Amino acid sequence: MAGPRQARSPIAVAGAAAISLALAMGLAACGGGALGLDHAPASLDPASPTLAAEDLAFDKVELGVPGGVPFTLVFENRESSPHNVSIYADASHQQKLFEGVVVTGPATRWYPVPALAPGSYVFACDVHPTMTGRLVAS
Repeated sequence: MAGPRQARSPIAVAGAAAISLALAMGLAACGGGALGLDHAPASLDPASPTLAAEDLAFDKVELGVPGGVPFTLVFENRESSPHNVSIYADASHQQKLFEGVVVTGPATRWYPVPALAPGSYVFACDVHPTMTGRLVAS
């Protein structure tokens, strides 16, 4: 027979919450922030921007997207090499604004990208950093 349930002290509860938060943050830091859907969302705009990777290159060096509104980037990896698309504030690649999941192809992923302020950005493959292009939000 189990004994009576003991009340947890506020310190024990706070400690357990801190451990849970630390574990969650650790998992997020291990690449859990990359986004990508393996099927098209039901609300996909037929005019969504598209980008493809083949022969260790993107099919476009410049990509236009809507400014100030979220959009879905349709990414097609046409080869077996792993690729993704991340968006950076500039060519220094210091400030990542969006990270798409790495895709081993051939396969297509739909990246839900948050709104970007109108302006010029850089897109790149994190696996092959020489694969880059200019993204213009307007």
